[in-house]
Amino acid sequence: MSKALRFNTFRFFMIFIFLLFSFGCTHYYVPKQHPVAPGLVPDFTGNNAIAVINAHETGKMTLIGSQMAHKWMGDMRLWTDTAVGVLQNELQIRRIKVTGDASKELKLAVTHANVYWGFASIRCIITLEVDTGEGYHKTFEGNNSSPWTLYRACDGAVTRAVEAMLNDEEILRYLKYSKGLSRENAPAATIHPDIGAVSPLPHPTLQTE
Repeated sequence: MSKALRFNTFRFFMIFIFLLFSFGCTHYYVPKQHPVAPGLVPDFTGNNAIAVINAHETGKMTLIGSQMAHKWMGDMRLWTDTAVGVLQNELQIRRIKVTGDASKELKLAVTHANVYWGFASIRCIITLEVDTGEGYHKTFEGNNSSPWTLYRACDGAVTRAVEAMLNDEEILRYLKYSKGLSRENAPAATIHPDIGAVSPLPHPTLQTE
């Protein structure tokens, strides 16, 4: 190949790269549901049905990250739907009935999500607000990284937030016991020996750090 041809090929390639990143594009993403890995949440069950509610009031696009001329956007109400689905699955695995007309309720809202690019990994951090029907409020963080894509990082971050929620003593007390009952005078919960054998949701394994 002559020097002139090599130069023209190189110049065409550089112009193509410049145009690609100059115009860029906007991407939209809603995390997929992944189950909490076995052993990361205490074994528990409860005698009362519970309603899991998406409490995010607005459905507008939010910037979650940008790289070069590319932007990634997310609707936090739809991200909350994913968190609701993950939580419902975890409760049903533990034989807790989930229904919309239950007297006990958990209100969830994913309020923030941010993606960060690092060396050989992409990290997603989300904020999950949770309210119980007894007035307890707490904020949980979901923090997950992936060496592959921001999509896997964000999928895992939602699961991490639900995992953190299900390790909170007040949340667990609310799920286990009827209103007005304490740990001491609550009826003994029935532990099902087959809980660990429940099949996970049909999604790929989380990519975590």
